[in-house]
Amino acid sequence: MTPPKISIIINCKNGEPFLEDTFKALDKQDFTDFEVIFYDSESSDNSIEIFKKFKRDNYHFIDGDSKDSLAASRNKAVKASKGEWLCFNDQDDVFLTNRLSEPMKRANQDQSLKFIYSDFEKIDQQNKSLGKGSFGKGSFSNILLGRANVGLLTITIKRDCFDALGGFDERYPNSQDYDLVLKVMKDYKFLFIDKVLAKYRIHEDSMSSNMINDGTIYLETANIAATYLPRFGSLVRISEMLTKFCYRRIMNLFRV
Repeated sequence: MTPPKISIIINCKNGEPFLEDTFKALDKQDFTDFEVIFYDSESSDNSIEIFKKFKRDNYHFIDGDSKDSLAASRNKAVKASKGEWLCFNDQDDVFLTNRLSEPMKRANQDQSLKFIYSDFEKIDQQNKSLGKGSFGKGSFSNILLGRANVGLLTITIKRDCFDALGGFDERYPNSQDYDLVLKVMKDYKFLFIDKVLAKYRIHEDSMSSNMINDGTIYLETANIAATYLPRFGSLVRISEMLTKFCYRRIMNLFRV
């Protein structure tokens, strides 16, 4: 059997509140040569039942381990996939209809591309728009210094590139996407699509919100940045991240 062009990786743990929206959006894709790898980390809600409701022949279930970090879970899901390209669609995010077709159009025009990403829209629990999510001009230096960002939900990365980089670095359970983006932009050809192709949901129970509230994501970011920056630049970036870390810890003490 011919492998799919794209593998969509969905990592889930108790994603019931928004998971139906995620799957409904996949049903509306105008590019259909894809598979879904649904990696469930021992959900205790109805996430698995929702998956079964929307399951297609090209949807595959992995019974994951809740003890695995998100980086490890994503790597395991990728290992089980077969697509030439990889996308990541978390349990509460939504792909627009052209989320897959736009990157594939660009990839067909330039065979040397290894990494394609786009703008995205932030939404709340009621699907209300909170504005665009991308900022700054995408470049290695701007991403490194926090002057620009790349939304994981917009990434389309060539499998051979992902594998060559060793996948997500499991030393960074909260910042593995930041680390991966830097590695790609340093050594591979990439392209930004100046269109909103996905919606990133912000809510208090999301994985990203939990990582920010915990504060450790800032320590990981500082550690990653320090591997690339000269001593002075490294100290500035580390100081910035430590300030954010301390702020989150203080806010947690007062439950803000």
